[in-house]
Amino acid sequence: MQKNPPMSLDRSARCNRIELRLKDGVAQGQCLTGGKIMLHSEIGVDGKHLDEPHFIDLPMLVQSLYEPRQLDIFTCGCGVGMCAGIVDGIKVQHESGLVHWSFRRPLAADSLLDPELSEWENTTVPVTLTFDRTQVLSAIETYLDTVRTLVGDESSKFGWPVYGLSVQDVLKIDPRKPFYRPGMIYS
Repeated sequence: MQKNPPMSLDRSARCNRIELRLKDGVAQGQCLTGGKIMLHSEIGVDGKHLDEPHFIDLPMLVQSLYEPRQLDIFTCGCGVGMCAGIVDGIKVQHESGLVHWSFRRPLAADSLLDPELSEWENTTVPVTLTFDRTQVLSAIETYLDTVRTLVGDESSKFGWPVYGLSVQDVLKIDPRKPFYRPGMIYS
């Protein structure tokens, strides 16, 4: 299993900086699935790509601004993190305009069978990131503006890689409002 270098709060600054961007090749139409250009996304932290190889659940990222709890911000294409071997997800906490993420890297075990899961648990590196809530909100809005510009009036040419969300749904997201109602139980 490949070991990822630990990421943590930059000691010279109070907060990490998040960026949400389209994966290289999307704008050039190089990410085709079923004849559609798939809008694969990446998260960058402090100018470096957070190299988790999983899809980003944009509604969960938005929800992380409103509800502190365990969230599958990275997920499988089916929308269920466990399907991709993601055991814990990201623990989100809030404090005075800050959003804290705690998780283990790599985020997923190769397999959820006991020996492989035990190996993953013994070799993961804990990660703690702290973001300014306003900066995260701005990064999501910038990302959505990029998607809207790219898609334009041709949303039928594009696909969203996480099941259950269409490009039209993505274009309607308002990150200034919770995607789900806080306190609601989701399965």
